[in-house]
Amino acid sequence: MKSMFRFALKNMVIRRSRILLVALSVIISAGVALLAYNISCQVNEGIVSTAAYYDVIIGPSGSSTQLAMNTMFFTDKPLGTIPYSYVEEIEKSGLVNSVVPFTMGDSYNSARIVGTTPAFLSGKNIRQGRMFAEAYEAVLGSAVAERYALKIGDEMVTSHGLESGGIHHTATPLIVTGILEKTGTAYDNAVFTSYKTVWAVHGMETHEEEEDEEEEAEAGEGEVCAILVRTKGFNEYYKLTGYYAENSRLLVINPSTVLREILDQVDTSTRIVYLLCGIILIMNILVISVITLLNLFDTKKEIALMRMIGISMKHIGELYLIENSILGLLSTIAAMLLSHLCLGLMNGFVASMGIVLSTWKVYGLEWAIAGTVFVISVLPTMIAIAGMSRRDLIND
Repeated sequence: MKSMFRFALKNMVIRRSRILLVALSVIISAGVALLAYNISCQVNEGIVSTAAYYDVIIGPSGSSTQLAMNTMFFTDKPLGTIPYSYVEEIEKSGLVNSVVPFTMGDSYNSARIVGTTPAFLSGKNIRQGRMFAEAYEAVLGSAVAERYALKIGDEMVTSHGLESGGIHHTATPLIVTGILEKTGTAYDNAVFTSYKTVWAVHGMETHEEEEDEEEEAEAGEGEVCAILVRTKGFNEYYKLTGYYAENSRLLVINPSTVLREILDQVDTSTRIVYLLCGIILIMNILVISVITLLNLFDTKKEIALMRMIGISMKHIGELYLIENSILGLLSTIAAMLLSHLCLGLMNGFVASMGIVLSTWKVYGLEWAIAGTVFVISVLPTMIAIAGMSRRDLIND
């Protein structure tokens, strides 16, 4: 068996150009399928877990998708601002368990600053330090702390606007008091502070400094960009939404409903990708089959010589099966590694859209896909060898 394994490796080296073509075919087709499935699962999980906590979001009139994505994933710009008095009004209504103000308008390099209350981070664990309590204190997402090498006690000079390049708030730096544990969500890429910090920072800005800036929705003192609400039950939910929906200046949404619509769009795109992956896999089978037959045709003399010296067709078949098994296994492993390396490369790009991808997160079905690809890569050889063996028995 060991000698056959060595002989198989030598044969593969001799036919390396065709072997490389088969390997690339397997790696590309399997890599695309694995990458599409992993991204689909992680995006779905991220959206579902993020939308589960709040059942009402209230903001200025505008796009429901923009409001949901801005408050849940910190993407796009806020729709505008509404008076903070709505927060106090909802708190006194007796209909809610939690009311959380949300503001946004500044950034630290590529990380967006979210002005809110500690309740916004409910369920998120602090890895180091403590939660913000006073003005100018901040808690960092794990990716922000890692990307900019920030630690407890460091000062952060933020800038005006949601993109880098705005006026720096040098007179009002934030002090890092805590760092969150990694969540695998958009929270990893944001900085959290008190909404009163946002008011204080913008209160320090002069009109002359801001008038040259691109106009953006930012919360001044007494204003917030949105209000996130968790009601006590169904009756309270309908009372609250019904009351505020009558106000034409406000937009009232259920984040789960809005994000479910987004998921439907993602699922449609995913199905298209899966269809393309299926087509690629079919082409992969054809390519491997053709190359396998060509290899067997080219080695007819070699097979005839082995038969003359008494090597059975069974052992010859085993030789070529070993070759294709080695090729299929190495190609499948390479496809798995390639798909997860692509996840790592994509993570920095999609983080700006509020999506966080875990580079080495593997789902059970990925192993099933990889196993299927391996079988597909070996199957043509098994069929060809079986046919040759039957003809050999007939001739004998």
